[in-house]
Amino acid sequence: MVDLLTVRQVQDILQVDRITIYRMLQDGRLRGSKIGQQWRFTRHEVERLIKNDSPAPTLTEEGDKILPVHCIQTVQDLFSNVSRLGAVVADLNGQPVTQASNLCALCSLVLSTPGGQTACRECWSSANPERKALTCHAGLRYLTAPVTDGGEVALYFLVGGFYFGKPDPEAQEKAFSRLSKTTGLPLESLRMAAESVPVVVEDQQAEVEAWPQQAVNAVESILLERTNFIERLKKIAHLTQLG
Repeated sequence: MVDLLTVRQVQDILQVDRITIYRMLQDGRLRGSKIGQQWRFTRHEVERLIKNDSPAPTLTEEGDKILPVHCIQTVQDLFSNVSRLGAVVADLNGQPVTQASNLCALCSLVLSTPGGQTACRECWSSANPERKALTCHAGLRYLTAPVTDGGEVALYFLVGGFYFGKPDPEAQEKAFSRLSKTTGLPLESLRMAAESVPVVVEDQQAEVEAWPQQAVNAVESILLERTNFIERLKKIAHLTQLG
């Protein structure tokens, strides 16, 4: 099984305080997964940081449009804590722009490997406005909702992974076999981690399907406020240049 480190263990390895760890999470220097209320980190990720290898980009910049990721992260974390489901916000290429929240043990395990990260990005990049749900390479379900900015789809709010009802054992085993080859993870580790995957029963399905859009409404209000603020700054800059 992949070795997951706590915040305290990463502090001891890097010889920094807890606040520094959280700052590195916020600015993208350090990547981790939130399991419940606790952050966990792979040893590979900490070693990458020590070697000073560049992390995958976590912010999307387009001209003067800089995403307020820390605000979006707050909305996502609140949503995930209330719903008790995992969540992440990704761009159109499937690249996460937030730190995933409240992932189940299986998702955390898969994302701890380079092959798993690639497979997850491929799954997340297949989201489109016409699809409200995805099935990932592990056989888990993700609900999706597009986040629009200036009238165009800029991001996707993804909720998962979980099972809709009890999974079919045969289909689950086939998914784990493929996943083991993709990630290099032992089948037994995948089976054990799958025991923690949330299950949404049929009576809850309609209610749960509405949740991502509710979270998106909050994210879009933040993006709109940012746009209005930028426009006000431009007007001020224009006025100061007159005369």
